[in-house]
Amino acid sequence: MREKFQQFGKAMLVSLSLIAIGGLLLGLGGAMTSELTVSSLGFEWGTYRDSIFYAIFAIIKSLGQVIFSNLSILYAVGVAFSLSQREQGWAGFSAVVAYLTMQITINTLLNINGLTAETTTIDAFVGQGFSRIEAAKLSSLYTTELGYFTYRTGIFGGILIGIIVSTIHRRFYNIKLPLAMAFFAGTRSVPVLSLFGGALAGGFFYVAWPAIGNGLGDLAALIYSSGLFGTFIYSYVVESLIPFGLHPLLSVPMRWTELGGSMVIDGQLVVGNSAIQLAQLASPSTEKLLVRAFMGHAWIINAAIYPGIALAMYHTAKPENKKAVAAILIPAIIATVFFGITEPMLFTFLFVAPWLYFVIHAPMVGVAGVLAEFFQVSVFQGNIKDLLPFLFRPEKLYLVPYLFLLPAFFVISYFLYRFFILKFNLMTPGRDDENEIRLNTKKEYEEYLKDVKEGDTLAHRIIAGLGGEDNITELDNCISRLRVIVKDPALVVVDSIWKKELKASGTIRKDKGIQIIYGPKVAEISVDVRGLLGY
Repeated sequence: MREKFQQFGKAMLVSLSLIAIGGLLLGLGGAMTSELTVSSLGFEWGTYRDSIFYAIFAIIKSLGQVIFSNLSILYAVGVAFSLSQREQGWAGFSAVVAYLTMQITINTLLNINGLTAETTTIDAFVGQGFSRIEAAKLSSLYTTELGYFTYRTGIFGGILIGIIVSTIHRRFYNIKLPLAMAFFAGTRSVPVLSLFGGALAGGFFYVAWPAIGNGLGDLAALIYSSGLFGTFIYSYVVESLIPFGLHPLLSVPMRWTELGGSMVIDGQLVVGNSAIQLAQLASPSTEKLLVRAFMGHAWIINAAIYPGIALAMYHTAKPENKKAVAAILIPAIIATVFFGITEPMLFTFLFVAPWLYFVIHAPMVGVAGVLAEFFQVSVFQGNIKDLLPFLFRPEKLYLVPYLFLLPAFFVISYFLYRFFILKFNLMTPGRDDENEIRLNTKKEYEEYLKDVKEGDTLAHRIIAGLGGEDNITELDNCISRLRVIVKDPALVVVDSIWKKELKASGTIRKDKGIQIIYGPKVAEISVDVRGLLGY
């Protein structure tokens, strides 16, 4: 069951690369089509507005907007593609078919019952006797998507379609049919069945979405009404789920659905705290970014807590190992600060002292979330890559509290981890004998070497480390880890070999599932391994 949740969590991250570049395009385009920004750069707005440069940046802004305006169908395709094991192109195509079918089904049922874009406005509901607050809540259930008037199911609708299609695909992509129907056999059966699957999903949402949508609104209100306590709980839980790869199950809905709140920006209703912040970025107004976005503490984690931990590890390493330890920790911190990839740092101490992560680190992150909100930090995400677009609109940020929060958490984390490392003699990098093969026998190591030929690439060696091609059931990746399901876990080499011979930061194992942490290079490694496996 845990493996399925991990796969699902990974599937929700498929669209992450598009979201990242979309934010960059939206930021750059939004800044350079804003009269305030252009005038502050010394250009005359009227002349610039009629120039080709304005047109170019308007297109760049539109490229970003098209991603965030169509996240639902992107998630539908991404989840279906990711959860399907073979012939994934057919799964992606079928997801589009199913998603469109779902929307037209909802649209048809709404129209039959007299619900249209004109009859579901706030003013229309007020005219029916609802209070303005009730009318706004009812109106927010509806939207127009891909030309269809429909329910605002957001990425929930996309995720459901992805799950339905991947289920159909796994069951029927290789089905055999009688000769008379052979044309529809195999992969061709998947889009046909997905057509009806999408219709069923549309019928489900037509009946259930008013209750679901209102329930999400009530849950969001509960989270937000709980104030700083709610911020601590959310920050702590998300951080605690990261080692298991399950954090997207909570963070993604918070960022892109009603669970993260809603706001009207430039006349458009936007839901989800990330979506709200990106819409604020693109808006010509000078309003600061949403503070209650549970993002202010991310910079504290990446630019203070983890660097403090890294320095503690360096200072507690054996003198003769410090150079090698620095060579490991510096790239890990760079990946964390520039790209927000925390796993390489996280797993350097998670393996030697799991209690330290859940009892000390995660609560410290919760406190960081509370203080960032208390001091009204206004920022998007917590790494340089995601901050770049907002540097074009500095009036939308409020980073002054970082002047004391970052140094404070750096010092606290340094002394705290230094104390625990020395107190409990934790075997963090450089404190054990790095030349010794640990956690495996010589025989086990020799068995692994038999499967590795001279000149083999890293991909070949990874497959050998997983017990060979015949032992691998599934292999894919998320943002920083290879995620593998094997037939016999006993055939997978131990953690020390992954670290010393296979260039990994570490592994997570649970039953037949194994996650191998490679950091930013995992995508290219996954492509190589999947290529050798014929995926």
